[in-house]
Amino acid sequence: MKKTLSLLLVVMMFMSMTITSFGAKKFEKETLHIIDATTDKEYDVDVVNLIMGGKDVISDVPGMLFDSRTLVPVRFISENLGAEVLWNQENKEATIKTEKKEIVLKIDSPKVYVNGTEHTLPDNVPAKLLGYEGNFRTMVPLRFVSEQLGMEVGWIGETMTATIDKPLQKIKNITYDGSEKFPEIVIKTTGEVGTSSFFLNGSEVGGEDRLVVDIPNTILEIEDESLLDDKGLVNIDIYEREVKSIRASQFEVNPYKTRIVVDVDKKKGYETFYNEEKKELRIKLINSVRDIRVDNIYNVDTVVIKTAEEPSYNIIPLDGKVVIDVLDSVLKYSGEEIDIDEGAIRGVRFAQFSPDHNYAPDDKVTRVVVDLDDDMGMDNVYIEHAENEIYVFVAGKPLDGFDYYKDSINVAKLEISTDGEGEYTKTYDKSKQEVTIKLLKDSIALQDLQMDIDDSIVKNIKVDDSKSEEYYYINIKLANATTFEDNSDGDNPDKIMLSFTNNTIKESIYKDKLIVIDPGHGGHDPGATSPNLKMKEKDVVLDVSLKLKKLLENQGFKVYMTREDDNYIGLYDRSGIANELGADAFVSVHANAHSKSSVEGVQVLYNPNDGRDNKTFAYMTRNSLVKELGTPDKGIIQRPKLVVIRETKMPAVLLELGFLTNPREEKMLEQKDYRQKCAEGAYKGIIEYFDKVIMK
Repeated sequence: MKKTLSLLLVVMMFMSMTITSFGAKKFEKETLHIIDATTDKEYDVDVVNLIMGGKDVISDVPGMLFDSRTLVPVRFISENLGAEVLWNQENKEATIKTEKKEIVLKIDSPKVYVNGTEHTLPDNVPAKLLGYEGNFRTMVPLRFVSEQLGMEVGWIGETMTATIDKPLQKIKNITYDGSEKFPEIVIKTTGEVGTSSFFLNGSEVGGEDRLVVDIPNTILEIEDESLLDDKGLVNIDIYEREVKSIRASQFEVNPYKTRIVVDVDKKKGYETFYNEEKKELRIKLINSVRDIRVDNIYNVDTVVIKTAEEPSYNIIPLDGKVVIDVLDSVLKYSGEEIDIDEGAIRGVRFAQFSPDHNYAPDDKVTRVVVDLDDDMGMDNVYIEHAENEIYVFVAGKPLDGFDYYKDSINVAKLEISTDGEGEYTKTYDKSKQEVTIKLLKDSIALQDLQMDIDDSIVKNIKVDDSKSEEYYYINIKLANATTFEDNSDGDNPDKIMLSFTNNTIKESIYKDKLIVIDPGHGGHDPGATSPNLKMKEKDVVLDVSLKLKKLLENQGFKVYMTREDDNYIGLYDRSGIANELGADAFVSVHANAHSKSSVEGVQVLYNPNDGRDNKTFAYMTRNSLVKELGTPDKGIIQRPKLVVIRETKMPAVLLELGFLTNPREEKMLEQKDYRQKCAEGAYKGIIEYFDKVIMK
């Protein structure tokens, strides 16, 4: 009676929760320890990655291999395959319903009823009620249920990945349509398909910018042979509206995957959608809003709107708020509205805007509304953009007329725009490596600020407003080996132009080496969450990765990040980015978790025996991290089935910086200085590997 009551409570708990109740996450673990709610038996089972329509499926309880069959949470079926799921507590039955199918599965029974007809589940593996870390879920056989609902299930044994797709289709034609407001690539198929995609900002590291779209479960079978080159690959020259060419190939065969590559002149946004009536997959080149956050930039409350490409926007001042309409864009950011209790900004709201009388009916507009404090008006708001970010400064103009930027890997420039001819003098203290600009206050409005740049050229820039009533003192601290030159031109008396050059960086032995840094998780996948401070793994590792990027760039490396904000990148896309770029090394950055809070220390995961010498890379980065952090050594671990370090073609490691579940390491990983030490430990290990292995 006691066990029955316990099971009843578990089932009721399951039925009242959504799949995201405990926080969805992607797993680095190969196995899970689970409990059978009916028998109380415990098992260790293999984790199964799930890719639906080309995209990773993220859940708190992952797919798992149970008695040689892949089981998935029943809510995966309802949320991804569009079926309704009903629960009969008395019979312990889950009913999965669509317009054409009704599938009834009973917990622990190998019998299943499809539209009233009895079947036996493959290998007699039934639906199960299984628990993992206190989360109990009804788990159902993936292949049987998916195929009954008209999907096809594939298997990638090397990475323990199940693929769930629409039925196999053929790609018959690829064309470019530049006739509308937004150019489109049109892909003719025999039926509906899914996609996964990423944009490669190759120009950031000396390469080419391109959009990569993978179409799973498709065979490339182009009817128009004029589109094929001498190798039988699609190669279409466009050279119109920033699109240079379109390429396509049968990228994989088991399971099938077609890859479309669109070469472009500069960074572009895009969206993909399928037109079922015309049987066309369309890739529309349109800007997108990818991230919206509130930050404090140089002591000024700031809303940052990050877009996929350089934005155009309208500013609409209203009572108590300011509206920023990002034109020709779609909202791709899935975060929640921002509420703030104090400060100049009270909140930020955003939505895809339905055009009113100010816009044409077919205009695409993302509207961002910044609610201001009662004491703030438009006189307190200053808006500008730099590259693909819009900055809404409230109660200050920290960089008005003051522009510092890197012109190349070893050259940076500072431009100061003044009101009329700006009277200034400059001095250089060689012993301090410091340039001081004395600038008349009447020529520009600045305020006290410090820019900690540390980009291997300039360490920092300080503006001192208090030293003199008549002049600003601008102190520029140079990095070692940096020289400067005053390029101010008499033809532009209202602009001061200084350039800074570090030729040591330009001549670095690492200048032609490219490292891809992969901050784990992101977006709807938070990774592990620390129990006390509620830190999310995705945030910790992004911060460490950005610090690591700066350290490597300061030594002359070219560095590319798979993500630089809170967005999710698919597992196969992460390795695909590194492969497309031809990187020299790949470093995935993570934080660990364990059911025992006493477990702590550094681990490094690697793929063994594939000719890339990953073990040596793992050994050196592990040793360096342990030494730098003074933390226990949890060893280097072989992980031959982990996607990101298996599918990459260059030396690759996955760093586990510490355990968020350990009280000591949780506190340490919260600290800025400790995260810097994590970056420095990884950096020193990477340097050692390049010096002793790659460049010996």
